[in-house]
Amino acid sequence: MEANEQYRPAYNEILNANWRTVMIDTGQDDWTKEWFLDGHKASIKNTADGMLYAAGPIQGDNASHAVLWTHKSFEGDLKLDFDFTRMDTVDRFVCIVYLYASGAGPEPYTEDITEWNGLRQTPYMATYFDHMNLLHISYAAFNNKIDAGKDSAYIRARRYPRSLFGGQFDRMELEPDYTAIDLFEPGMEHHMTIIKRGEEMYMNVSNINEERLYCWDLSQVPGLQKGRIGLRHMWQRAGLYKNITVSQLENGKSESC
Repeated sequence: MEANEQYRPAYNEILNANWRTVMIDTGQDDWTKEWFLDGHKASIKNTADGMLYAAGPIQGDNASHAVLWTHKSFEGDLKLDFDFTRMDTVDRFVCIVYLYASGAGPEPYTEDITEWNGLRQTPYMATYFDHMNLLHISYAAFNNKIDAGKDSAYIRARRYPRSLFGGQFDRMELEPDYTAIDLFEPGMEHHMTIIKRGEEMYMNVSNINEERLYCWDLSQVPGLQKGRIGLRHMWQRAGLYKNITVSQLENGKSESC
């Protein structure tokens, strides 16, 4: 499915709502002030151009996955903005934003994920699928097949944990599914705005050449209102991040997409 430009007026209305910034990270300062890391084969370097974040180098090595988590937990409707430049040339595997992440239980997978950081030193993707409540959006994402290439690029939303959907991974996907996405060329900066408000979620992606809007109706899955934000890179994926801001909505309500 192509981008949802028919929802641009509704998105613009939400964008101009009463947002209050609650976290700012330029990407230039010590990343540990705002984030902690799952997966210690990753490399993170703060530079004058932003935060250079690369997962581990070994394809097929689960310890080469990585997730950056905010120290802060956020509640209510949220807006996440950041500038992202793809720094790898691997047209396979995925980058993911996690929203409202918390442990799904039972123990040891408690609501506060910092209580079981030790269980994620090797960031198996199944640990997150099966033991976290969260919303997921894939970006700069590609099919894992060796010959997939650029034509397999997609943007996709999911709801975890897998147990909500009878243990079936494919049922975690939210409709619509956006495929054949010709975005995220290596070295090109993209501005990302992700907004969750009520039962709607948007992702707006813009670069020097174009702007595209993606939208999901969250009424199709159980709701979430509180948790951390995470940035996952699968093995071999790398990006430059800067001007990361998280904002919370003070009041208001809008129509669903």
